[in-house]
Amino acid sequence: MLMAISPVNGYPKTSVFYPPEWHKQKAIWLSYPHNLNEWNDIRLKPIRAFYHELIKLILEFQDINLVFANEDLKNNFPTIQGKFKVNPIVIPNNDIWIRDYGPFFVFNNNKIEMLDFEFNAWGEKFPPWNLDNEVPAQIEKILSYPRSSFDMVLEGGALEFNGDGVILTTKQCLLNSNRNPHLNQNQIEKNLKNVFNIDDVIWLERGLEGDHTDGHIDDFARFYDYNKVFLCASDDATNPNYQHLKDSFEVLSKWKHSNKKYNLEVTLLPMPVIMKLDGEYLPNSYANFIFLNGAVIVPTFDCPQDEIALEIFCKALPSHQVIGLNSRLLVEEGGGLHCMSKQEPSL
Repeated sequence: MLMAISPVNGYPKTSVFYPPEWHKQKAIWLSYPHNLNEWNDIRLKPIRAFYHELIKLILEFQDINLVFANEDLKNNFPTIQGKFKVNPIVIPNNDIWIRDYGPFFVFNNNKIEMLDFEFNAWGEKFPPWNLDNEVPAQIEKILSYPRSSFDMVLEGGALEFNGDGVILTTKQCLLNSNRNPHLNQNQIEKNLKNVFNIDDVIWLERGLEGDHTDGHIDDFARFYDYNKVFLCASDDATNPNYQHLKDSFEVLSKWKHSNKKYNLEVTLLPMPVIMKLDGEYLPNSYANFIFLNGAVIVPTFDCPQDEIALEIFCKALPSHQVIGLNSRLLVEEGGGLHCMSKQEPSL
């Protein structure tokens, strides 16, 4: 159903609960690469090989709902064995970034429901996006989960949830004129609080340099417990992200002192080696990891900082198996592991 109330006037309060990503998952959603405008003939084969490697890793821990743009792709997909299974699903789509255009899976009265927002390819940067915008409606037909639609532009990678009433986001993305120019910060915050039934929104200023999503939070700051945050940081003043990551730490520190209930802990992640493509910075980051049932897969970049980052994850998440996966090819397309995946929680 489409919410009849305009986001300008404010959406009504819901009773949903968005489970944090470390909650037990029923499956993780991936969308198989096919877009030749994005990957071209040379890069399509390696990115599919990357997907096959990732799928093999995930199948050691849980099921995968794998979206194919058409029947031919599904029928030609190689068999990948594992402890769990791949559920092939045909849904027409434009590209792989299902984190952003897929639904938000939530709990409501001990049932799973879906929240569906408008998707415009990060401010209409990468047309077409019409098929991506329809994916939640197609998932509704397949899973029969109730779906509530909202006429506000919002991507999944723009929000981080702690599972206890707090959302973490950036002004650069949510207040960008290419998303919802008719809404101010107060209106957007009210809508987030009402739709997701949460109490507080922490606004960081901006995301990583070179991030075409206009500063998605999942590239540099991630909750890994209700009161614990991974935050990227650099001690190199020449790094283009040095100052605003330092500013983000200050914002989180101030929020901690004004919200003593949480006693927020910030764990710093190093920045990997600087990567560029055609002279532009790439937003490569260890924060763009994914939770699985009993594991985390962390992007690595074939640099000395990889080992340091993986050790930090092992110490911070001792009950999870920590797996590094070289993601240089993926970040060359502007995204990461978290961007290309969407968790479906288990009741």
